[in-house]
Amino acid sequence: MEAHNIKYGTKVIVTDDEVETPPSSIPISKGDEITIYRLDGMYCNGIDKDGNRIYIARWTEVEPCI
Repeated sequence: MEAHNIKYGTKVIVTDDEVETPPSSIPISKGDEITIYRLDGMYCNGIDKDGNRIYIARWTEVEPCI
């Protein structure tokens, strides 16, 4: 499922092999657990497991945590 289709506040695991982020953003890799917040242009913002603000491309493939 693409990140922009995820409900606000949902914890997900990144399943995409190549995650696109803005140049100044913290790198995100396949297998990272993040919480999706809102769509911000071509990126979705959220936080990583350490509470850092992150941005991933809206088309990044993710799966909700169970």
